Amino acid sequence: MSDSQMSPPADVEKVSASVAAPEDHTKFRLAQLVILLVEISPVTGKGVDLERIGYYDFFAANPFAMIESANTRDRARLHRASFSEEQLSYASTGSRFANRRQRLQHDLALLVAYGLVAPRNSGYGATEQGTAVSDAFSALYADHYRESVRVIHQHLKKLSDPQLATSARKWLRTPSLLLDLYGVPSGDPTRTDSSHQHAKETP
Repeated sequence: MSDSQMSPPADVEKVSASVAAPEDHTKFRLAQLVILLVEISPVTGKGVDLERIGYYDFFAANPFAMIESANTRDRARLHRASFSEEQLSYASTGSRFANRRQRLQHDLALLVAYGLVAPRNSGYGATEQGTAVSDAFSALYADHYRESVRVIHQHLKKLSDPQLATSARKWLRTPSLLLDLYGVPSGDPTRTDSSHQHAKETP
């Protein structure tokens, strides 16, 4: 068989190269974030800081990265919500987490500009307008994503910030890729308190 017969057609290669994951689309990520914040930081709730939102954002979209096999009840809830363990098969959890974190600050800034999210208590929370937009989402995926948020929220809300960071390293299994928004490994002793505070306060 010749090389030309073995190689895929040029148009197939172009289509494959142009296919993007849903999380690569800004509108999709913004919709997820609105739903997420309505669930974990409603209008009457306490604001959630940038770092914790980053963990929620990733694990709500990839819940099987943290829900253990022994937890059959929550895994059944996720299966009913159409989530699958195979979602992480095409990329490492660490690199996907880093990619989402790098976009998070920009996405939150857009939501603040749209009035769907507002700074609150050194963090962020959903606004009444954001709640109305979230409630208006009628796609089946929106309901499934809400269920995933509720599953991971019941686990993560019990953890302090240091406990959450430690647990996330275990779940991601690639500590070197656990980056903050400025590219500094989490827990790096050279990281300054001022840069950490700036990351939380910058919309």
